[in-house]
Amino acid sequence: MKTYYIIIVAVFLFLSSALQAQEKATKKEKRAAKKALEIAQSDSLRVIQEIWAENKTFVLEAQQVFNKRGEVFQLSPSTNFVYFDMDKAIVQLSFNGLVGWNGVGGITIKGNITKYKYDAENKNKPIYIEATLQGSDGFQDIFLWISSSGQGEAQVNDMRGNRIRFTGHVLSLKDSRVYIGSERF
Repeated sequence: MKTYYIIIVAVFLFLSSALQAQEKATKKEKRAAKKALEIAQSDSLRVIQEIWAENKTFVLEAQQVFNKRGEVFQLSPSTNFVYFDMDKAIVQLSFNGLVGWNGVGGITIKGNITKYKYDAENKNKPIYIEATLQGSDGFQDIFLWISSSGQGEAQVNDMRGNRIRFTGHVLSLKDSRVYIGSERF
């Protein structure tokens, strides 16, 4: 009788370890399927971003703005952005609670894109865009990076050596909810 119980316990332990091995295999399979789904979503977003960059139809809605000294400001994305629409571009910076030249607490620079170049060759690197905006205040050089996760960073340099850096989400014009202030001139 003792051997009978030992055999039953041994069979039970064997079956439970086999079930755990199957469960681990399914966890690995679940992880692999989840990773494949994330890669597919990332690749499809990358293709869409490349189309936006090629057509010049996107907006970087900035949640953070950095000045040239490296100070960080948390700002509203609806009033702080870099906007590209075909041959037109807008760079807007505003601070909540202030009255500025543009009516929303800052400055708005609108103008034509005189130079535009983008690089989306390497899928493992962010999309890189160089643009020159000719507005009423002169020329501004815009350097923009768009990651495959939808995050972006833009650095805007003017002719006087001033620079400002915007970081936030990159969206299509249709999905963007920005408020464009008035120009200074």
